[in-house]
Amino acid sequence: MQNHPSIRPNRRLTLRALALLALAALPVPVVAQSARQAEGVLAQIDKTTWIAEGQGKRALYIFFDPNCPYCHKLYGMLRADVGKDDLQFRWIPLGMLTPSSLPKAAAILQAEDPLQAFHKNENDYDFAANGQPGGGIEPATTITPKVRQELARNLAVYNGNRLFGVPVMVWTKADRRAASLTGVPSDAELSSILRSVR
Repeated sequence: MQNHPSIRPNRRLTLRALALLALAALPVPVVAQSARQAEGVLAQIDKTTWIAEGQGKRALYIFFDPNCPYCHKLYGMLRADVGKDDLQFRWIPLGMLTPSSLPKAAAILQAEDPLQAFHKNENDYDFAANGQPGGGIEPATTITPKVRQELARNLAVYNGNRLFGVPVMVWTKADRRAASLTGVPSDAELSSILRSVR
């Protein structure tokens, strides 16, 4: 049997590519952050700029990227709970996943009605022809200094507390302890989280 050294590297690359594709298809892991980490985020939450959805007093903060498919999934899961049970979802935009993430986050915050712009981004969410996920809002062509600073502060709170991945939900529980979770929870987990928000 004859060896073909020139074929082996290509075969290895193909196997690596297949392994990466298999990993990409896995669901995002749900990770409960430490209470200490959640306390750190909540201690700095006033430094962030967020979009309020709902009028309630029970706040659930959600770090998201406009191009994140998992954030989009969580958005869809929360639709039935908007405006219910005295809840308010406070969406904290980040611009970190793709080159268009920052200009899309800026377009949302710079809009005359940021909540409406956020809804447009999520309701028109789709995958581009190149397979990249993407929110439906057009990226901002210019970013105002104010919004650039707001997005930088959001990212500083996120990075400063060593958060990883999006979406990240952070809240104060009924027992006044801080809690956070990264990823998309199951329906049962999400119901439990929403019940526990103070």
